Amino acid sequence: MPERKSDYVHVSDGTYVTGGGDELRMLFATRTASAVAVPAPVAQALIDGRIGDIAPDVAEGLRQVEALVPADEPELGTVLSRQRAAAKKTDRLTYVLLPTSYCNMGCGYCGQEHLRGRLTQDHRQAVVDRVLAGLAEPSTQRVRVVWFGGEPMVGYAVIRSLSEKFVAEAERLGKRYDAHIVTNGSLLNLEKVRVLHHECRVRRFDITLDGPARIHDVHRPLKNGKKSFDHITSTLQEVLAADDLAGMQLVLRTNVDVQNIEWVDEYLDTIAGLGFATDRVFMNVAPVYSWGNDVSALELERAKFAAREIEWMRRMRDLGLRFDVVPRHVVGALCTAVTKSKEIISSTGNVFSCSEYPLLPEHEAGGGLGKVTSLPLMVRRPDGPFDDWHNAVESGETPCQKCRMYPICGGACPKQWREGNVPCPSYKYNMQERFDLIAELNGLSPKPPVAVGASST
Repeated sequence: MPERKSDYVHVSDGTYVTGGGDELRMLFATRTASAVAVPAPVAQALIDGRIGDIAPDVAEGLRQVEALVPADEPELGTVLSRQRAAAKKTDRLTYVLLPTSYCNMGCGYCGQEHLRGRLTQDHRQAVVDRVLAGLAEPSTQRVRVVWFGGEPMVGYAVIRSLSEKFVAEAERLGKRYDAHIVTNGSLLNLEKVRVLHHECRVRRFDITLDGPARIHDVHRPLKNGKKSFDHITSTLQEVLAADDLAGMQLVLRTNVDVQNIEWVDEYLDTIAGLGFATDRVFMNVAPVYSWGNDVSALELERAKFAAREIEWMRRMRDLGLRFDVVPRHVVGALCTAVTKSKEIISSTGNVFSCSEYPLLPEHEAGGGLGKVTSLPLMVRRPDGPFDDWHNAVESGETPCQKCRMYPICGGACPKQWREGNVPCPSYKYNMQERFDLIAELNGLSPKPPVAVGASST
């Protein structure tokens, strides 16, 4: 059967040399999120379409990572078919729950409207009924709850109350249940973390720190005027030192804009110095972007962010901080917005499919996809505005259709595309530099350029 190089392969421009003098080039097959090094002649043969010149065992390896595919395969159709199948699976259900409308921080880049108030008893019971109904479905193997906000820890009592019911029912039915929480961290303490982890089954904490203490405390100010960086980091140090919390994962997100970009290096040094260079802590440095609000005065150009990101990756490497050089997984179900087995229930009682809709006045006013108190329990959420995303990609609504990064990106964010923004991830702009970093991490050296006028023989 005739074969060709996959359209979803990125080959390094540069050549790298092993300690023994072998010349290699990096190859990233995005259909399987596989980064491999291959002999330079193999890479060139793949690029030139000289498949017959590739040794059979090497060709088999390229087939395994789907860098080499049947010549007549409609690859976009294959990738979309896999994504559609993942988006339609019903064995794993995810509920993103907002236990409160309030946040105790006043971040300048946030587009949400935060109001004080408690959930009504009807609302709480409707949420419980909906999650328990999902657990009870015969096809359900696992349920995951993501506690979101606002600031979910303002609703700590609600989290405990609802989690008790979710965990008990999951155990009764013999179903898997776990939770994540996305929190600013300012209301955490060791006792609460223990309760969340052991009783509420929270396995991952996503916490935002926007720089070293003096920068973070201005970039993410508490509404009561107090500071939060030292409290957050000291709590996390206690968490890492607690043997009974060894199974908990921490993700430290840093939102970068024009106001704090120059302090990221110092922040990384600080984080490493506090003892966070461990496999249990994952670093996520990301650009600020519009969340239904105008952040044009703060937002960085994607190419500028991508250039600085490589510097930060090298620093994280040197400090022993954990991060991904390239994505490790392909996109299955892109996000809640394109996945019927995932839904968001706002503290207002509105059900949404996109996580950027809750607490934004223009979307809350529209009522979302319906009220949690009135949606049929045994029916997945109604169609949202982005459930047609795979069809949109197939029809060419965005440039994603022809992008070799699409299998690991999935289009990034349907909402941003339809709002006229370009949400392409940074690796689209700095893949070659990432190849260089992978090579360094594996003990490879860049091949020196041939001097002008020098003989290559």
